[in-house]
Amino acid sequence: MPNSMTGFGQASFADEKMSADVIVRSINGKHLKTKVRLDLGLPAVEERIATLVGKHMRRGTVDVNVRLDWAGAGTLAFNDRLIAGYARELEKLRKQLGLSAEISLDRIAQLPGAMTTGGLSTRAADRVWRKLRPAVEEALQRAVRMRASEGRALATALRKACAACKKLLGQVETRAPKGAADFRERLTKRIDTLLEDSGAELVDPGFLAREVILYSERSDVSEEICRMRAHIVHFNEALKAEPCGRKLEFIAQEMHREANTMASKASDPVTTELIIDLRGEVDKIREQVLNLE
Repeated sequence: MPNSMTGFGQASFADEKMSADVIVRSINGKHLKTKVRLDLGLPAVEERIATLVGKHMRRGTVDVNVRLDWAGAGTLAFNDRLIAGYARELEKLRKQLGLSAEISLDRIAQLPGAMTTGGLSTRAADRVWRKLRPAVEEALQRAVRMRASEGRALATALRKACAACKKLLGQVETRAPKGAADFRERLTKRIDTLLEDSGAELVDPGFLAREVILYSERSDVSEEICRMRAHIVHFNEALKAEPCGRKLEFIAQEMHREANTMASKASDPVTTELIIDLRGEVDKIREQVLNLE
């Protein structure tokens, strides 16, 4: 069963020395991209969080925000040189854009690297991670459950769209002989009207038959219908796997190609309308598969 790439999870931890709030948000993305924000700026812990995300999720942009309050955090210090550089560049940009807003110190202090934590050893980072990891795990698992729930809903919608495509293909296939007969009738009436107005006679009796044959060949979509049905079978099979997003994107693109070819061949209004509906269902599929992991 496929998973969505959209999810949210939250968890907390607290004891007498440390408390933490963990929030995990994930959205669509071609690859797995993890952003970790940890209040105290512990690179070793941030790396471990990113590694843990990779064990739970394969695709998507994942933001992990950790608000950590720890008595053993050590001393906090501001990176004066970096803050001055931030202020200088922001002021230059403000003048270039003609903005009236002032650059505030509290906002600059929130920029990456502006505030550092001193006196933290590797052993201290290990202690933080041992206490923090269960909360990170819980938040990730909640986000994964949400992704799974949404994935089930998307799979249901995609199967429904595939069923609609199969039904429309059957209608297009049934319509083909009727379309040729309608063309023959329209062409016969047109020729009769022209001959009646001019007083001439139809020289070649096989002319009408040849025109109908040419029409049937030009508007024949039997190959496209066959390939489209095969794509739908493969699509439904791929939906059972995990992960399946990239494979489904490829199949949906092939379905889109076949639907466009059918639209270019359609000649009678009824068939054209059916194929327009078919393209609409395929477009739904192409849009929805972008949400799958």
